[in-house]
Amino acid sequence: MTGAGFAAAITGTHRSAVSLDPEQVSAYEFSGLTDYQLGDFEGARTTCGARPNYWGTQWCLALTYQKMGRQADAQTALSKLQAMQGDAAAYQYSTIYAQWGDIPKALEWLESAMRLRDAGLVWLRADPLMNPLRKEPRYQVIERELRFPP
Repeated sequence: MTGAGFAAAITGTHRSAVSLDPEQVSAYEFSGLTDYQLGDFEGARTTCGARPNYWGTQWCLALTYQKMGRQADAQTALSKLQAMQGDAAAYQYSTIYAQWGDIPKALEWLESAMRLRDAGLVWLRADPLMNPLRKEPRYQVIERELRFPP
């Protein structure tokens, strides 16, 4: 299966999950994040905007609005996420700042995630949202400290 075919299958799976159980809010988050990573920012905004009272969809909206050039809306979504989660979403804040291009702030939050033992760190090595940080020495130190298998 090609990369595009795989992505389409994943998107279809997430959309099926939403249609089967519209109350399963994490399906909106995953579907929206998949759309975001495929460059379908309007699709991501629509999907995540359908469940705005869930922290995961606010994460998705903070990422998406910035890519759409709607920085004020992106900042509002980030503020809502922070009000909902406090420091418990340190890893997600790091991904937001990484995607926004604010590398110092992304690294600060990633270091906080390490200090807080944030569960999101299990995704660090493979998370495409972290790609802007991979060449940063501070990022590389954290990745080494996590001792991922080769």
